[in-house]
Amino acid sequence: MSKHREQRLTTHNRTRRVRFQERAFPCGPFIGVNACRVNMEAFRALVTEAGYALRETPHFLLGQREGAPTLIIHRFTPEEIDRWLGDYFLAELRSAGIITTSEDFASVFAAVIGSLFPRDPGRGWHLFSMNALQRYHRLLAADSPPDMPGQNDIFAPLYRRVCALITGSSLLDAGCLSGYLPLLAAERLPALTRVVGVDISAEPFAISRAIAEERGLTNVQFVQADLLSPDLYAIGHFDTVTILHVLEHFCEMDMYRVLANLLPLTTRRLIIAVPFEAGEPESIYGHLQLFTREKLESVGRWCLARWQGGTMHYEDCAGGLLSIDR
Repeated sequence: MSKHREQRLTTHNRTRRVRFQERAFPCGPFIGVNACRVNMEAFRALVTEAGYALRETPHFLLGQREGAPTLIIHRFTPEEIDRWLGDYFLAELRSAGIITTSEDFASVFAAVIGSLFPRDPGRGWHLFSMNALQRYHRLLAADSPPDMPGQNDIFAPLYRRVCALITGSSLLDAGCLSGYLPLLAAERLPALTRVVGVDISAEPFAISRAIAEERGLTNVQFVQADLLSPDLYAIGHFDTVTILHVLEHFCEMDMYRVLANLLPLTTRRLIIAVPFEAGEPESIYGHLQLFTREKLESVGRWCLARWQGGTMHYEDCAGGLLSIDR
C-alpha cells in the first residue's frame, strides 16, 4: 500500500483525514491495522482500492494480496487490549490459515499491539500489561473466582491459586515471560521482601520494570537467565520457586536439566504447573511435550528423590499443579 495513501475516515462523529500509516504497524509477514472508532466502510474501500482481497472473522478483517504482508485489521478499544487477544488469534486466525507457527503467533501479537501507537509500540505493550494486571488484581481480590463467559485465560485461576501457595519471604518465578506473577505477588503479599522473575528473553522486561517502578514495587527484580545454564545458581536461594506452564516448552531431557538447576535454589517449596492437552502438543505456543496427572506426579517424585525427602501435593488447576515441599 502506498506510503502516502490517505482516506477520509469518520472518527468520533467528525470527519478528518487519517493517514493509513498512522494506524498500521508491520511485523514479519503481517501488518496490524487499528480501525477502532473509524468508519469501516471507508477502511474497506481503502484496502480494496489497494488491491487486497478481504475476509472477515468475528474480530478481524483480513486483507491479502499476492506478494504483500497480510493486513490484520481490528477494532479493539483500549480497554479490550488484554491477554484474551491470544484466544481470538488462535481461534480465528489459525482456522483462516493466517497463523501456522509459533513465530506467526508472536508476529501477529506484535503487529496488533504495535498498531495501537505505531510511533511508540512500547506504549501499546504497556497498556496491554496494565489491563492484564488490573484484571488479575480484581480476580485475586474477589472472594470467589468471577464468571468469565466466553473467555479462556487459564492463568487467572492459576495465579489466584499460586499466590495462596507461596510461602516465605522470597520468590523466584522461573520462565516469567512478561512478569505478571512477580508483579502480582509483590503487590499482594507483603511478607515477600525479594521477588525475582527470570526468563531467557529480556525484551518484555522494560515494560515490567516500568510498571514495578510506577507501582512502587522496589522488592521486584527481572533478570535475563537461561534455565538450562549451570550458572543459574548465581541468582541465589528462594523460599518459593515457581515454574508455571514452562516445562512443556522443553523436551523431556531438558526438562529434567531445568529442574535439576531449580531444586538447589529452592529452600522450602517448588510449585510446578503444566497444561493438559489432548492429541499433540500445541505447536503454536511452542509446546514440545504432553503432560498427564501421572506424568506430572512422576516428575514430582523425581524431585523428591533429588532432595532425598519431602512431600508433594497435586491438584487440578489450569491443567495440573504440583506443590513440592522440602
